Amino acid sequence: MADYFDPQTLSRIKGYEMRSLRLVESYMSGMHKSKLLGISTEFAQHRQYVPGDETKHIDWKVFAKTERYYVKEYEAETSMPVVFLLDTSKSMFFQSPPAAMTKFQYAATTVCTLARLLSLQKDAFGLVLFDRAVRTFLPAKGSNVHLRNMTHTLENVSPGEETDLSDVFMAVAPQLKRRSLVIVVSDFVSDLERMALGLGQLSFGNHDVVLFHVEDPQERDFQYRGQTIFLGPENEGRLICEPRDLRNTYLNARARHLTQLREDAMRFGYDVEEMPTDARLDETLSKFLALRQARRKRV
Repeated sequence: MADYFDPQTLSRIKGYEMRSLRLVESYMSGMHKSKLLGISTEFAQHRQYVPGDETKHIDWKVFAKTERYYVKEYEAETSMPVVFLLDTSKSMFFQSPPAAMTKFQYAATTVCTLARLLSLQKDAFGLVLFDRAVRTFLPAKGSNVHLRNMTHTLENVSPGEETDLSDVFMAVAPQLKRRSLVIVVSDFVSDLERMALGLGQLSFGNHDVVLFHVEDPQERDFQYRGQTIFLGPENEGRLICEPRDLRNTYLNARARHLTQLREDAMRFGYDVEEMPTDARLDETLSKFLALRQARRKRV
């Protein structure tokens, strides 16, 4: 049975917080209006001060008692659940010799580690496993029992069918009863034009979405040598060829695909994060969380 928890990665990122950019933007925008519609400004909790926090949010009464710096957080900043959408299609189980793990193993470790971070933050998180349709839906909760159930679910995943992101997004969006931070972890081997329709459905629900693009180093670099048999990861067929004849065509097609992915995401104000499986996961997630935390402070 696989174990997707990485203590080293968690220890590296646990000083960061994972929050929604879209919700905090709504919150700060509302602060300048006469009425805050649908936004609660009730005090929710304290959290430890981190460099970069505004000193005006420090609770000096708490400091007087503890001699430690804590800042106040309000319900508007803490009420958005995080839902992970994890691709379990056949292509996600690809692993080239240079890679330490399959794309799915890398993606599942990412999800499990971030879920534990959210658990430490006392935030709710959910999990959706999908290929061409939703295979598993665990609604967002914040308990340790839910974390164990989610981890167990990830440990028992087998390869699914081809990916259909559009149908999955269309199916998931109506089930998200609250505005959520949706993190899609996939290789995005899918029809991106149709996928954009699904992103529009998530945008209509005012969800904050991040696309984690997981990629094997051979998919990125295409460094094959000698006559090779290529098998389509999602039933696209079989091709025997000399890789040098194919490399430029492949890399150009890959570049167009990624450009379209970023443009589709940008249209809705969403982020795309590159997650190559030969990169250290603690460094990848630390960079993502640090940049996101810095952007929240500039709002």
